Amino acid sequence: MFPGVLEMAYRRELQNLSAGNALARLWAKDASLWPAEQYQIESVKGNLGWLDLPGKLAPLLARMAARAAMIEPAGFEDVVFVTMGDSNLAAQTVLRLPAAKLGKRTFLLDNIDPDFLRAFDENLRLDKTLFIFASKSGKHIEPHSLLLYLLERLRTAGIPSPARHFVILAEENSYLANSPGISIPR
Repeated sequence: MFPGVLEMAYRRELQNLSAGNALARLWAKDASLWPAEQYQIESVKGNLGWLDLPGKLAPLLARMAARAAMIEPAGFEDVVFVTMGDSNLAAQTVLRLPAAKLGKRTFLLDNIDPDFLRAFDENLRLDKTLFIFASKSGKHIEPHSLLLYLLERLRTAGIPSPARHFVILAEENSYLANSPGISIPR
């Protein structure tokens, strides 16, 4: 009986979506597809920005490939992807690609434990390390604290122009994107 009830509910909702032209409305970023209070509508629309990604992907990938080709000529040997939470899934995937050779060694840093960090950065030549921060919102404390920690490590090691050791991939105007001492190359 239960599978039959689920099947009927599924078919009813599918018919409602089709009758309500939900797919066309989704591509038009119609926020009324989701139950939301009036003050939440702009947030819902903003969360639909991923729909534009297919049109933006080719130029973004070209920029990323050009930037990746500049890593070793710029003197970087180690590349550290710094991510937290769901963002590290994308970094793990990229690092597993056969063409993902960035520098001589690549690492994923997704831990803020002080003992782990001390052991981790002992394995790096800071003057030859590029840190790539990836954070969708750029608003979480963990990446911020890692950025400030690594920036201070570079400064205390006497590395000239420590900001050149960072690439930030985060929402525009977020705290991470506007971090002090870091300018984001576009």
